Amino acid sequence: MARYTFVLLLLVSIGLTADQQPAGHAGLEAVIDAVMTRGGRGGATAATPSSDPADVLARLRAIDPKELSFDEQIDRRFAETILIGRLVVTPAGKPMGEAAYSRMLREQHLLPYDAAGLWTYAQSQFDATVRELEALARAIDPKKTWRQIADEVKQDHPEPMRMIEAHQEIVDKARAHLLAKELMALPVREICTVVRRVPTAGNNPYYGNFSGATARPPADNGTWRGEWHINPFDPTWDQVRQRDYLTEHDWGVIYVTAPHETYGGHHVQVLYQMQNPRRLRQRQSTSMFSEGWGLYNEQLFQETGFLPTERLHLRQLQLKLWRNARVIYDVGMQTGRMTRDQAITLMTDRVGFLRWAAEAEVDSALARPGYFIGYFMGMSEILKMREEFKQRRGSAFTLKDFHDRLLRIGSMPPALVREVLMHPMTAPASRDR
Repeated sequence: MARYTFVLLLLVSIGLTADQQPAGHAGLEAVIDAVMTRGGRGGATAATPSSDPADVLARLRAIDPKELSFDEQIDRRFAETILIGRLVVTPAGKPMGEAAYSRMLREQHLLPYDAAGLWTYAQSQFDATVRELEALARAIDPKKTWRQIADEVKQDHPEPMRMIEAHQEIVDKARAHLLAKELMALPVREICTVVRRVPTAGNNPYYGNFSGATARPPADNGTWRGEWHINPFDPTWDQVRQRDYLTEHDWGVIYVTAPHETYGGHHVQVLYQMQNPRRLRQRQSTSMFSEGWGLYNEQLFQETGFLPTERLHLRQLQLKLWRNARVIYDVGMQTGRMTRDQAITLMTDRVGFLRWAAEAEVDSALARPGYFIGYFMGMSEILKMREEFKQRRGSAFTLKDFHDRLLRIGSMPPALVREVLMHPMTAPASRDR
């Protein structure tokens, strides 16, 4: 989730494994080296200066696709999207504008929308989720609105001084659910723990953040550990801050968010990514898949019976509505269709955020144009892939097979993931270890 500042320290930062793929096309490998020089967020060093993305893109496009294998062609196109993403960035706080935003959608994220089309789609999806909320509210209590029921759910929270333990309890339940329902394989020996978040310099997420298994070496027995860092409750806070903290740490948000951050969301996706034999896919990721995968798991776990009550289902839909809103105000603010104040009002009046939380949310989106649309749009594309894969597989379809295949492909724009997924399916699904 965006407010949890997903911390994915990819292998380029720590050199976890040697490249596993055989030597490939020399020109493509050189371009991949240039793309990865910049790495995740570490940047280039004096010894390995970053390359001009326009120059690297020209070199990439000069490569004849006919000289490449299928996997190399996918890597070539993935590298192209990364470079275009670096070219369309604008100075912090400056709107992208219609043309640049449309280019980002079409050429970086490979979505079938321009800015105007995404604006219309986002509005329609927001309205559709509101209708789901209204129908579910009528089934729960016809005398109450969905907002009233959601506000009631947010008053039910763990004992404040046991907040970390409460999160771990739900994480453990999510792991057990994943295994019992055979949703996906856990590809390596692993563990995911909830720990107290330590404040850092600068802005701090008010909820917490996730730190993937690549952020630390494995234990002596080979176990890789992901960590969900949660800001703890502080009894010395004033009453208003205590109230706001507990309102945003209810059992509903914990039940919904654990599958997003841990099993089978970011934690599991990172475990697969660190094993990807294609070095570009092992070391690079896109929010359009990784954050879409996280949100997809919120829905997946609801579909498969993880949420114990319909009231928590309603909370899950409210959190989905938040991600619907993100698409609206991202395209809106970046193309002049919406002001910051209008975006904040959307979050407070239509989604149900506290004002200070809405302001922080909208300002985060302004600082990272195009990032937060990855949640809802990525989930939407994964659901489309699932339906198409199910139609093709017929009676042989299982969720586990679909998820294992998807995760092995890599965190690329969904259009590229789909192309690999629908390629002649000769490779077996991964096995549990």
